[in-house]
Amino acid sequence: MTPGHIDEAVVRRHLRALHGALANVERHAGRTAAELRADADLRWAVERGLQLCAQNVVDMATHLCSAAGLDVPDYASAIDKLAELAVLPPEFASRFRAVAGFRNVLVHGYLEVDLDLVQRFLTERLGDFEEFAAHVERHLGTAG
Repeated sequence: MTPGHIDEAVVRRHLRALHGALANVERHAGRTAAELRADADLRWAVERGLQLCAQNVVDMATHLCSAAGLDVPDYASAIDKLAELAVLPPEFASRFRAVAGFRNVLVHGYLEVDLDLVQRFLTERLGDFEEFAAHVERHLGTAG
């Protein structure tokens, strides 16, 4: 990939993966933190699904930044830069940048994942992933 050129196939592959992971996670949207604590299989499915959602988001963000010739030091900065590039509205980017830290918690575990945080993402933040995807789709339509 060269600066100034979005590899649309790569971004669309991540969008499909995001939608697929989100569909699986959404089946568990009403679960409580207590249910997650009590059922290791459920907890694993939800954590893994959210991890895949977050990873696809940060992969798209870093790809779009790189295509714009921007070097970003971390995933949260990549989300911030998407606002500067008019891919995301600034207020949404400001709110959604937390997905980068959440991804790190899920990937690295940090000894024990905060299931209350997982539950909040599960019940209150799934729509943010859909909104992110819609903004990226819109951007692809205007960039292509």
